[in-house]
Amino acid sequence: MESFSKEDLNGTARYVGMGGAMNALGADISVMSSNPAGIGLFRHSDIATSFGFMTQEDGEKFDSKGKTHMSFDQIGFVYSMKMGGNTCRFVNFGFNYHKSKDFNGLIKADFAPANFASQTWQMADLAAYWGGAPKATPLSNMGYETWLIDSLGTNAYGASSSAYRKAQWGSIQAFDFNISANLSEQYYLGLTIGAYNVDYNSYSLYGENIINSNKIASGNYTLSNDRDVSGNGFNVRLGFIARPIADSPFRIGFAISSPTFYNLRSKTFSRIITNYSDDKTTWDHYTDISGYDYNIQTPWKFNFSLGHTIANCLAIGAEYEYSDYSTAKVTYDDDYDYDGWSSNETDDHDLNNQASYHLKGVSTFKLGAEWMVDPMVAIRAGYNYVSSPFNNGAYANQTINSSSIDYATSTDYMNLTGINRYTVGLGLNFGNIYADAACQYQHQKGVFYPFNTQKGVDTNINEAPSQKINLSKTQILFTIGYRF
Repeated sequence: MESFSKEDLNGTARYVGMGGAMNALGADISVMSSNPAGIGLFRHSDIATSFGFMTQEDGEKFDSKGKTHMSFDQIGFVYSMKMGGNTCRFVNFGFNYHKSKDFNGLIKADFAPANFASQTWQMADLAAYWGGAPKATPLSNMGYETWLIDSLGTNAYGASSSAYRKAQWGSIQAFDFNISANLSEQYYLGLTIGAYNVDYNSYSLYGENIINSNKIASGNYTLSNDRDVSGNGFNVRLGFIARPIADSPFRIGFAISSPTFYNLRSKTFSRIITNYSDDKTTWDHYTDISGYDYNIQTPWKFNFSLGHTIANCLAIGAEYEYSDYSTAKVTYDDDYDYDGWSSNETDDHDLNNQASYHLKGVSTFKLGAEWMVDPMVAIRAGYNYVSSPFNNGAYANQTINSSSIDYATSTDYMNLTGINRYTVGLGLNFGNIYADAACQYQHQKGVFYPFNTQKGVDTNINEAPSQKINLSKTQILFTIGYRF
């Protein structure tokens, strides 16, 4: 739920170069996704397209996926209609495609557990909890079928060392349709309807060198997971901008975004191959989940922004956005009684309770500035801070009465820190044609766990090893546009 609730800072190079702090300043195609009223400040029609490169600072090539990839990030237009009345000066229409979230990323983690903790411990815990491996998660059952645990979860191996690799790719593509109005050059209103296409793919490989109860090497096993998530979604956003002092360029903006309602389908092919050194046997078992349908409802978002221009050469923007991730929900389209509630309920109550317990409200702060060195050249800079969505001690609990447990083929999870974004940009104005460039450095870390041994009890200690992962990345972005 968390990964579908957050968005990247992406769009035109001007928008990114100013750290996205343009919701009160407006007059950029990308603001229709954050404050629809900002499109009302256009007095000319505009068309623009953006592309660039993204590289992960500590990424290591895996499954043919490298640390750097090219990205087509945005294309859109605004059609500005000048009205004859004194009150309604302009009515503008806009469309914009942008990459709301780029999933591309690589994870590498190597472990030497001090206490020989093994993923098979969690497999055994789940088999014992659910009354037998065939009744537990597909992963536990695969562990049983490859002799890593017994049917009731009373025996498991230890691990002398383990390693994890993951590559993920794809994106959430947003298609925004906007209408906005300029009222007396003092008030601006806007509405954006957003449509989304989801294309997420990942391949992970986890392996352990296992030992028996006498601490004697017994062989190894590997767990692979190939997962695809596809689907679509929609949301609605409303925006308002006002100049409270008629003869001042100072502006106040407010925007509200409804939850995004995603309808998703997940497919997973998972496989365990176990090689035993004592009897020289190899066991191979796989699970093929051809389709699992579910819905995600992301949180509401609220944005408050300020903007001001000085001497027609310096523009300054500041924003605060809040979204309560603990209110995200998973639902299902049918009326099947997943978790003991009445049959006309479609909420996954236990999974949603876990979200409300482990996730929290996220605050985003944005600052940005643009200095017009002369009519042809602009220099930009920006900064963002996005707080962590996770409460302390958050973990992936697989002992809940949720339909998602019926499809669980992995145990890994990662708790993310907050995000710091630093941006700079350059703009060139050639009259009707303009060209912009921006560079964004996003710094973020995560604490990665390959499995969990808390047995669903928050006060238990997780004996699994952990590793800090550097998720920082750099984006170079270019925009070409035409005003008419």
